[in-house]
Amino acid sequence: MKLLKRTWADISMDNLSHNYHLLRDAIPADCRFLGVVKADAYGHGAVPVSRQLVDLGADYLAVSNMEEAVQLRRSYIRLPILILGYTPAFYAEDMVDMGIRQEVHSLEYACQLSEALAGSGKRLKIHIKLDTGMSRLGFFANDERTVDELRQVCAMEGLLPEGIFTHFSVADSLATADQAFTAKQFSEFNATVDALAAAGIRFKLRHCCNSAATLLHPEYALDMVRPGIATYGISPSEELSGRFDLRPLMSLRTTVSQIRAFRPDVGVSYGRSYTTPSERTIAVLSIGYADGLPRSLSNRISFLLHGKRVPVVGRICMDMCMVDVTEVPEAKVGDVVTVFGTDGDAAIPVDDLARLTGTIPYETLCSINKRTPRFYLDGEQRMEVLQYIV
Repeated sequence: MKLLKRTWADISMDNLSHNYHLLRDAIPADCRFLGVVKADAYGHGAVPVSRQLVDLGADYLAVSNMEEAVQLRRSYIRLPILILGYTPAFYAEDMVDMGIRQEVHSLEYACQLSEALAGSGKRLKIHIKLDTGMSRLGFFANDERTVDELRQVCAMEGLLPEGIFTHFSVADSLATADQAFTAKQFSEFNATVDALAAAGIRFKLRHCCNSAATLLHPEYALDMVRPGIATYGISPSEELSGRFDLRPLMSLRTTVSQIRAFRPDVGVSYGRSYTTPSERTIAVLSIGYADGLPRSLSNRISFLLHGKRVPVVGRICMDMCMVDVTEVPEAKVGDVVTVFGTDGDAAIPVDDLARLTGTIPYETLCSINKRTPRFYLDGEQRMEVLQYIV
C-alpha cells in the first residue's frame, strides 16, 4: 500500500539525540540514565524511541504497565525495563522471564508477588517506591512502620530488591516554598534509605530525579535519573520554558484538501460559530478531533502554511477543520500545514495548544491519535515510518 500523507507527525531523532546528551551532561558521569517511554513514549512511538535511546547509551527504560513492557520485549529491546505502575501478581513469573523490574508500593503487594513466585525458584527484581509527598503510590517515608515493613519485603522469597525511588511533585516550580518542599522530599527519601542501610539493607539503584530535578538539581541524581518530558524536548513547566536548550521532537502536520472563495456573511462548519466578515478564502484541512486536535480549539488557534499563520475558523470536525488562507494567495491543494512544530524559520510550540485547552504539553502529545502515522527523521531523511492501523 502506498504511504498516505493525510495527517502525520514528524519525529526528529536528531533532537532526541541532542536532548539525551544535554540531560546526560547535567548529571554525574557515573549516574545511570533511565529513559521514560511510557504512554507510547509520550505519543512519539515507544519502540522507535526506545531503540534510539538504546543506541544513545541509555541504561534502563521505564513504562507504565505490563502491556507496554511486553511491546518493547516483542520488539527485541533488551535493556532492563522498570514498570512504574501496578501489575497484578499473577504476572510475576512472566516479569521474571522477561527481565522486567516491578515497582513495589506496599507490604500487601510485596506479599502477593512473593506468594505468586513461591516454589518457582524465580526471583523478581523490584524497586521500592517511597512516598515522600506525591501522595500517590508508595510506602510513607516518614512513617515509623516503614523501615520494619521494608525489612520484611527485602527478606521475602522470590523478591530481589534492586532499587529504591521516589517521585518529586513540584520540582518544576521555582517558587521558594516548592523548592523547599522538593528538598524536604529528598531529605526524607535519604533518611529512609539511611535507616535501611543501618539495618543492613542497601540498594544498587537509588533514583529520584524527574526532568525538572535532573536539570535543576543534579546534586539529587544519586545512582540514576528518570527524565521524561525533557527527553522529548518539552520544558517540564511554563516557568522553566527557555531556560534549557531543549528541542522538541514532534511536529504535527496535515494537508490542504480544498480551497474555496466565500462571500461575506457565510457560515462555516457546524453551528455557524464563524461567519465570514468579508470576502475570504477558506481551506479545508485533513485533520480533526479524531486525530487528536481538540474541538475546544475551534476559532482559537492558528497553524502554519508557507511559514505564515492561518487561523482556524468554524468548529473543528471529527476528521477535518477549516483555516482562513486569504493572506496566503499561493496556497494550493496538497500543501503541508503545520499544526504545531517548525515550518522553516517559523514555529508553533505545542505549549500554545496546551495552554489554550487548559492543559499541559504532556496531555497534548499523548492525545495525538493512533491513526496519525509517525515519520522518524534523521535531518530531512526519513528513517522509519510507524503506522498503527495499516
